[in-house]
Amino acid sequence: MEGQIESVGVQEAAESSPCSVEPCGERAAAEIDTSPFCLDRFLPVSFEELQSRHKRLRGQEFDPAATAAFKEFLAAWARQAESLFEDARFADQQTKARLLEDLLWVQQAGKSLRRSPRLATEVPVWLRREDSRRTWEEDTWTSTLSRHGAGFVCRHPVEIGGTVVLTRKDKGGRATARVVYSRMDSEGRQIGVEFIDRDDFWD
Repeated sequence: MEGQIESVGVQEAAESSPCSVEPCGERAAAEIDTSPFCLDRFLPVSFEELQSRHKRLRGQEFDPAATAAFKEFLAAWARQAESLFEDARFADQQTKARLLEDLLWVQQAGKSLRRSPRLATEVPVWLRREDSRRTWEEDTWTSTLSRHGAGFVCRHPVEIGGTVVLTRKDKGGRATARVVYSRMDSEGRQIGVEFIDRDDFWD
């Protein structure tokens, strides 16, 4: 399956289909690219491919076609997983817990995909965290930007999912954004944000 997911379909397997993994022979629960899998094989095989493809997309330049194809696959996989969750044949709690855990990952993976190309551009901004417990503001600059967000050097600790406010020093525009990643590198803490209230902040 590696590298072929653009053409992969996820659908319910025919009732009489046996699992394609030898020497399993159990009744199939779902099909991936016309290969039937039992539930025990469907979850690890397809989910490993989901994670591998997601990692490749995050590590390459923005590709609208590849991103759209992956989102379609995520949606199809989620529909099948939800159907299996409701299937009386798979009533054990361990299986349901695994399905729910994987569905949550799928939901977060879809949100984390880029929606537009990134440019390596420095734009000076004020970055502000407005919180009842901890408020701070700092001068910084973008390392990358896109229509829907930006990457920054940030001297303050911020949690993923937290909200920050950006103000452009050159034009004075203001936007609220959600932190989607936070990591350390040789230049310090790098954070990535996604705009919540506008998509024209960089003109």
